[in-house]
Amino acid sequence: MSSGEIELKLVVAADDLARVARLRSKLGAPAGPMRSIHQVTTYFDTPERTLAAAGIGLRVRKVGDARIQTVKGAGVAAGGLFHRPEWETAIEGDRPRLDLAAEAGLAALAEPGLEDRLTALFRTDIRRRLCRVGGDDWQAELALDHGRVVAGEHSQPINEIELELIKGSPGHLFAAALQIAQHVPVGLTTLTKSDRGHALAEGRVPGPVKAKAIVLKGKQSVGQAFMTIARSCLHQLLANRPALLDSRDPEAIHQMRVALRRLRSALKVFRSALPAACPEPLVAEMRWLLGVLGPARDGDVFLSEILGPVIADHPAERSLAQVERHWREARDRDFKAACEAVADPRYTMLLLRLGHWIETLDWSGSEGERVVAFARRTLNKRLKRLAKAAGRSLLDLSAEQRHQVRILGKQLRYGGDFLASLFAVPSTQVFLSALSELQDHLGELNDIAVAVPRLCAAHQSGRAAWAAGLIAGWHESRRPILLSEAEAAWRRLRKLDPFWR
Repeated sequence: MSSGEIELKLVVAADDLARVARLRSKLGAPAGPMRSIHQVTTYFDTPERTLAAAGIGLRVRKVGDARIQTVKGAGVAAGGLFHRPEWETAIEGDRPRLDLAAEAGLAALAEPGLEDRLTALFRTDIRRRLCRVGGDDWQAELALDHGRVVAGEHSQPINEIELELIKGSPGHLFAAALQIAQHVPVGLTTLTKSDRGHALAEGRVPGPVKAKAIVLKGKQSVGQAFMTIARSCLHQLLANRPALLDSRDPEAIHQMRVALRRLRSALKVFRSALPAACPEPLVAEMRWLLGVLGPARDGDVFLSEILGPVIADHPAERSLAQVERHWREARDRDFKAACEAVADPRYTMLLLRLGHWIETLDWSGSEGERVVAFARRTLNKRLKRLAKAAGRSLLDLSAEQRHQVRILGKQLRYGGDFLASLFAVPSTQVFLSALSELQDHLGELNDIAVAVPRLCAAHQSGRAAWAAGLIAGWHESRRPILLSEAEAAWRRLRKLDPFWR
């Protein structure tokens, strides 16, 4: 049987699952106990991960004496929601029957000899409690899962809340999750049980997640385009939480900052078309999160881009090690603060509120304009602002004016990335690459402009002050070269025809 599912997943402490169960009446659940079932699910693929490479999941679930085979097609995880087609079939036995999955029409399943090569990779053993929740205009299934995912000799606990939409809009799922989060600490997750099982079987730890390319269609309305972009930004923000909290990967902080900046840029790009402005409390919370993530990321850049090259040039200078130790300790404190912020319920509440706002925007009066016309007008406006700020030459500008050029260039770059798929022309990537090159040179100049005063303020005496002067002088000597490179990049960009015209 074919169906599709729209789900929202939350992770929770095992001890808090009972508290969530007691909250179900607030979500509109009928009186009475929750239905309880025991599920043992085995996930299959070839040793080469043929199905995973095609975006397909294959599992056999045991519930009592019944066996249910489920095929999941490549879906979309965006904005905190999972959208994925699935096909379920009752089978006999514990191994998949691919002849019964023909209705899925997935080419990878028809590969000759595939069924014989399938092997059990991992399994989940879950005690699930279920009930319906909702109101007059919406219905969802609330599932509370407690158990483990097992791969060979390794296992991990699973404690999750799933909300699967039956009737209504995705905004209702976020509203329900917000009600839960107001009473119980939870985390919004993009990881499925299958994702966790594959990672466990392969010995992988969560890694940083970059933004996926935005794919828009010319027939889409402006509203549909914004929803696609905003969901992508929100997905990138929450998808990097495991890499930060579980793997302690500093790159995750960078990707979270990128996600927040992309979202804020999307709000600016579509400001004139939005049916309602983003509420100020949400804007303030985004500023809070950027303010917490920023110092940790800046510390990494400071160590690698400002101190690193000078230490490599002067390996015997001991005072540089003293300065490095000072900034490494500061970075570690800022990194710890960032981790604590992302682990805090405040972070999850921000994501849930953003998701709810995005999914409940009323576009009913704004469906007229197609996104292509909007894109041309918006990108033209941004390019004009950049050209005006840059003037005849970047060499004539002050550091503050060049910083403004950098900001306007970044806004154009984000807008171009969002809307590029609407213009399938070879010049698209050429233009965006040239814009990125300009950003890189201006970014280096800005890093120096920020770093030199910080160094001088932090180290005002002794050998550390001498080392700070050495570092500042080393980078100041690069400024004319970087400025010349930025000017050349700007001249190249000005000669290019914008890809949207």
